[in-house]
Amino acid sequence: MAEVELVELGERLEVRSPMRAGMRVVFALLGLFPLIAPYELLLRIQWTTYLHPFFALAAVVSLGATALSAFLFFAAAAGLSSGLVFDRGTATVRAWSSAPIVRRTERQVPWSQIAGVEVARTDWTDGSPTYRLRVALADGTALESGSSWSRSEVEDLRDGVLRFLAG
Repeated sequence: MAEVELVELGERLEVRSPMRAGMRVVFALLGLFPLIAPYELLLRIQWTTYLHPFFALAAVVSLGATALSAFLFFAAAAGLSSGLVFDRGTATVRAWSSAPIVRRTERQVPWSQIAGVEVARTDWTDGSPTYRLRVALADGTALESGSSWSRSEVEDLRDGVLRFLAG
């Protein structure tokens, strides 16, 4: 999970949730390890017949390992970096997200459309909840930051944004 950071640059306040290049490299390198199974089980062993019962087992294990590698490579390439930019000069907030294989998306709304800034919680069935900054808009939609395991970290982000909006 990317670290969420608050950066004030003069008339702008940015809430950044980057996926660092190092994390992408780690995912890509981890994706290489499961590929050892297909090599060892299918290529290195010289099967005399594909009808052998152990070949079927080796093929199933290799298929699973290849799927895991594909998932890790996809995570390296499609992991999102996102951010919220509050601009005092234009009185707008802009939300953006991008990844190397995902087209950059942006949405910009005026401050007059902001209904509230809050901490949103996501409960997971198999772990601790995560928290994110949520900018609720008058039309019922929301702009959200990346998530964090720490509620206090996101509450600090919210407080910083509210101070910046107040002026």
